[in-house]
Amino acid sequence: MLFESAETRCLLKVLEILSSEKSKYSIMFKSTKVSHTTLQSVLKEANIKGIIQKSDLGHQNVDYKITEKGKKVYLHLIELFKLIK
Repeated sequence: MLFESAETRCLLKVLEILSSEKSKYSIMFKSTKVSHTTLQSVLKEANIKGIIQKSDLGHQNVDYKITEKGKKVYLHLIELFKLIK
């Protein structure tokens, strides 16, 4: 189905989580229910595109937060999913 890829679902869930507060990888991994490879790929691409921001806080301590651009993308994705349902 259209927009049913693991990456698309994962991105939407990540943005949903980050829209309310910053988060850790482990929390997003449990919530998205995708493989580590998929989640890492989505987080990397979203960070490169400026949709989320990765903050390295020290030894294996990383926070992720949504950017203003990411908030707009999230709202557009929600609208898109409403239109195709």
